[in-house]
Amino acid sequence: MTCSLPRSCVATSAAAFALFGSVLPAQNSTAKRRDEPSPLAARCGEAVAWRSSLDDALTAAKEQGRLVFWYVPTLRGSPMDRKPEIDLYLRAGPFTWPAVVRVLGERFVPLRQVPSREVAKRYGLERLAFVEPGFLVLDADGTERLRIDEITTLSPHWFLDRFAEVLPPDDDVLRAARDDAARLARACDARDELLGGPRAEAVFASAALAFWSGDESRARAYWQVVTKEHQDDPPIVNGFELRWTPLRDGVAGVRGPRGTMAPHGVFDEAALRDAAVEYFGSMQRSDGGFADSRYDFGGTDSLPNVWTAVTALAAQALLEIAPTREGTARERVDVLLERALAYVDDDKHLARDDRDEQVWAHLYRARLASRWLVLRPADRDRIEPLLRRALADLAAMQPANGAWFHEYANPFVIGACLVALHEAGEVGVAPPREAIDRGVLALLRCRTKDGAITYGYSEHGEPRAQVEGGAGRMPLAELALLRSGHGTEAALRAAIDASFRWHDELAKVRKYDDHASRFGYGGFFFWFDVHARTEAIVNLPPGEQRTRWLADQRAQILALPEFDGCFVDSHELGRVYGTAMAQLCLALLARG
Repeated sequence: MTCSLPRSCVATSAAAFALFGSVLPAQNSTAKRRDEPSPLAARCGEAVAWRSSLDDALTAAKEQGRLVFWYVPTLRGSPMDRKPEIDLYLRAGPFTWPAVVRVLGERFVPLRQVPSREVAKRYGLERLAFVEPGFLVLDADGTERLRIDEITTLSPHWFLDRFAEVLPPDDDVLRAARDDAARLARACDARDELLGGPRAEAVFASAALAFWSGDESRARAYWQVVTKEHQDDPPIVNGFELRWTPLRDGVAGVRGPRGTMAPHGVFDEAALRDAAVEYFGSMQRSDGGFADSRYDFGGTDSLPNVWTAVTALAAQALLEIAPTREGTARERVDVLLERALAYVDDDKHLARDDRDEQVWAHLYRARLASRWLVLRPADRDRIEPLLRRALADLAAMQPANGAWFHEYANPFVIGACLVALHEAGEVGVAPPREAIDRGVLALLRCRTKDGAITYGYSEHGEPRAQVEGGAGRMPLAELALLRSGHGTEAALRAAIDASFRWHDELAKVRKYDDHASRFGYGGFFFWFDVHARTEAIVNLPPGEQRTRWLADQRAQILALPEFDGCFVDSHELGRVYGTAMAQLCLALLARG
């Protein structure tokens, strides 16, 4: 249904066709096809008796002796791009799940309202300070009891855990809801019990099980039965709870530092690798690809290129994880990896008629192949052709001025391409020298005298950029220049230092899906920039500063997992993308 949502969305993927339609044929257009939800999907969340006025909700809370549960779908002036979509995710997930609906209806006065400017100021519901979707729990006098924003999960277990923070520990309604959640989690591993439930639930369960086993056509057929024959059932009934496992030790009953993040110290690197493999296994499609991303800034027709890029990143993450596995666990990773490789290696999955986002597919295919040749040199005969094709595609996409582009020409794409070309050369597949030379000249045109890197390509005149605005891009650019013989170690160190100094500005917007700060940062830059900084640090010669930076970077990443051990930045880029990038960073740091 969307890119960023966790395991709950696996079942929903079987229904995604009914909600948002399919991808348009490649048209080389930046037009975004974001279909209106079907009448059935639009009913999501109606089972909750929402109030629409804060004053009315507080009055009712006083009369009933309850708390107010205030769901905040968005804020006025929010930079979030997909406001309707993230609202629908929450309404279709936890606010449709019967147990959550019951707790909300019997223990809270539910309110769904975008706050007015006055109310937003009163409760500190301002952009950056509160990133939607989120909620507040208020006493009847309006006093705030609980605040959660940056929600990127639909897990009923997680929501029930938050209810437990404000309800009495012996509350019978909450206890019954938790028992129901536990029962359904057990039922996921007992198909007979699951399929013996109410007919609509059973049919949807069949759809989910078919999807998980790779039979997507059968999953779609089952889903169509639900939508056509069971229209009186709640929309997407139980669609987000069929594959839930209880919250792990250290997460249950403990809230993370913000939003849906894990409490500090719950996951070590081994546990994060386990979580990544489990998640990748649940999200891989029958054709081997990972298609959860809805990054459509290059137009809906560019999505196949995005999916190829994300699949290549997930495959590279699995490639790094594989040596840490043994026996059947290693076999499981290798199966996922080979399926992803087959997807990446098949050009039919590209939208070649659409040049938007195509560069990411080519450069990440190249990087996967290069790393594969390092870790599995015996596979050279079957991997080198993929690398050569990817390099040829990158060279063919480069304009005469050297400025590679994804939707528009810019230095971060140029830098990423140069790093990929250099990496290929290191494994014995020489890239075209003229492509490197043109790329270096294009990148230098975007570098100011003080080392700042512009956002867009600067072909004429002096480049203009501030260090604080370009700090995230600087390590990648300087690494690309250094590897190409046109940079210095001192410049690379200065770029890394600037990236650390201005990291908080990037972190503030991590879960926005568009440019969101005065410096132009957006959530979709987060893991891209963190990965680039990690590579830059690793490429420094040994020394005290490098050792300190490696430790700082590792600590920073280990503080970022979600409660399920996955990672995410912009919700539309996706949880597969975020988890893959984080795993690649940790693998780099482990190599030291």
